[in-house]
Amino acid sequence: MKLKAFTLLEIMISLLISGIVISAVYSGYVFTHQQFLKFTGIKTEIRNYFELSEVLNREFENAKKVTTKRNREIEIELINKTINYSFETDYIVREIIKENQTDTFFFAVSDVEINVINTSTSEPLVDYVKLILKDNENEKSISLYKQYGALARIAE
Repeated sequence: MKLKAFTLLEIMISLLISGIVISAVYSGYVFTHQQFLKFTGIKTEIRNYFELSEVLNREFENAKKVTTKRNREIEIELINKTINYSFETDYIVREIIKENQTDTFFFAVSDVEINVINTSTSEPLVDYVKLILKDNENEKSISLYKQYGALARIAE
């Protein structure tokens, strides 16, 4: 009676083919995982940008008045709270005064343009703020406008 078995050459060839298939699947997995991590990072940056933009726009629109404190700092006075924004070179700090709450947005601020409409008074009102944010190689801008009534314009 003759036994049926695989030869050593057949086993070596099957090991070689299975090794090639396993290495191809593994490299595909590694590439997909790297792309997923890259996509997640980009998605987080975009979400943070839109969150900052939305918060700034909402507070600017609802503000009773917006004043400038120093060169790269503004104060937004709402009906029930006051919020300070400080635009540093590597981040933006949002501080709610009465609630002792501080938020930090990690964007590099390359340029801040703050337009003041009544420089002669003790509280210089801000009607326009433009921020240039830089992340990696891209620059994004946020422009904020505050419409005051005629009394603010007459006081100039």
